[in-house]
Amino acid sequence: MDPNDVIDKYVEVRDHLQNNTKEHEARSAENFEYEGPEREYARESEDVLTIDQNLKGIDYQLASCCNPIYGDQIFGFVTVSGGIKIHRMGCPNAPELRRRFGYRIVKARWSGKSTSKYGITLRVIGNDDIGIISNITNIISKDEKIVMRSINIDSHDGLFSGNLVVELEDTTKLQVLIRKLRTVKGVKQVERI
Repeated sequence: MDPNDVIDKYVEVRDHLQNNTKEHEARSAENFEYEGPEREYARESEDVLTIDQNLKGIDYQLASCCNPIYGDQIFGFVTVSGGIKIHRMGCPNAPELRRRFGYRIVKARWSGKSTSKYGITLRVIGNDDIGIISNITNIISKDEKIVMRSINIDSHDGLFSGNLVVELEDTTKLQVLIRKLRTVKGVKQVERI
């Protein structure tokens, strides 16, 4: 290599970075070729953390802000301590995490079949009728795979609203439970919190 060529290229790059270049003529985008370094992370980001009961060597926890369960679309967030918090894609904190700490986001998915039970909070709203709470609890108690942990109901002006905390295995069972609860006469709304 000729040292003069190296110096010329250095000066050109330095001036470009400092915006000291003289006016240069516009170039067509058709003739433009990107000469920068390749973006290695594009290939690396295709790696996916697979959450499984047998996952060893990785410290991970389910985030308490969104309580992901088996079957939810999820992502991992690398914490300051080096562990990974698993969040639902629809987590209320997800947009802020992506905006401020996008470089700490890890793609994740569930693997295998669910063998654990996950705590889920459901908000139920409806007309306050005699026996409606009994009807709701009967639906939950009839399903052997669902455990009711707590129920908190408030009534005001003929309407009730409350939270049910249940433990179940996956999103399929959750959707079935929500559908059944919506069929109870007087129930207006059932949603996962």
